[in-house]
Amino acid sequence: MVSPTTTILDHICSTKSREREVLTDFLADHPMPAEWELSDDLPDEDVLVVEITPPWKMYFDGASHKEGAGAGVIFITSKGEVLPYSFTLTQNCSNNVAEYQALIFGLEMAVDIKQHLKVYGDLKSSTPWSL
Repeated sequence: MVSPTTTILDHICSTKSREREVLTDFLADHPMPAEWELSDDLPDEDVLVVEITPPWKMYFDGASHKEGAGAGVIFITSKGEVLPYSFTLTQNCSNNVAEYQALIFGLEMAVDIKQHLKVYGDLKSSTPWSL
């Protein structure tokens, strides 16, 4: 807890200091055995390479009117490919229910994709969800 007399900077510095102290204590309690040799020769250097790709995006929307309801989901891959899907809902429902059905359909499909995903829709939240 930051006291009124302590500035935020003082608090951050003391937190970092405590983290350094914990790390130092850990290293002191776990010394490297004398028979271990240090080497900067790293076999399998390719293993150290990690490719970070942008997340996929999922946009969803639902709509309802007196003649029926529908839901739509669009996935945009990290390479920019567009994968659109649309669904007809079998029961009349409110616009909110159609929106939630679109979200549920999209999330069910996203489970099989197994990609980092940002979700966009117009359900009272203007910020995307990251899954």
